[in-house]
Amino acid sequence: MSDAEPRIRRTRLYRRLVTRADGPLEPARAAKRLSAYVYGNILVLAAVAASTPSSIENGTAVVLVLATAVTTFLAHVFADFVASSQIPEAHGDATDEQRTFEAVEEFRDAVPILSSGTVPAVMLALGWLSVLPGQWSELLAGGVIVIRIATIQMVTERIRGNPLTFRAILGGLATAAIAALIVLAKVFLGH
Repeated sequence: MSDAEPRIRRTRLYRRLVTRADGPLEPARAAKRLSAYVYGNILVLAAVAASTPSSIENGTAVVLVLATAVTTFLAHVFADFVASSQIPEAHGDATDEQRTFEAVEEFRDAVPILSSGTVPAVMLALGWLSVLPGQWSELLAGGVIVIRIATIQMVTERIRGNPLTFRAILGGLATAAIAALIVLAKVFLGH
């Protein structure tokens, strides 16, 4: 294997992580998707932080995290639907077919809210099933969200079609460090 091969592989991996196959999103959609990503992570982190040892042991922590993600997703999609139907002129002279396509886009842009709760729920389920101690499962669930929060700058650059910068990485790490301290304090001081 030549010296160029690992560099090419890293470059391909880098491109997959930081570029969208379909190219950058238009600014309005990028903002909506990023808003859903941040919003979902914050609410799921709050649900994870609200977990108690007993709620992990009896499975209600899993239900709370999943319910938070699902109901927030549904509320977001519903709110967009109501707003669009109440102010149709916001779509200009769009045809019914174009409005349907826009509704599908709104639905797609809200998916980060839903996805924010899946892995944390699995981590909490591992505590519920006694695969992991409850405190560890809560730490892992919170850690997943902290990592997602750390990637906010990466997600931003990806959906905008910009290259990832060192400054963006540092900003993500700083944001994640603060979120991690909050989760650690809650888990160790709040129980």
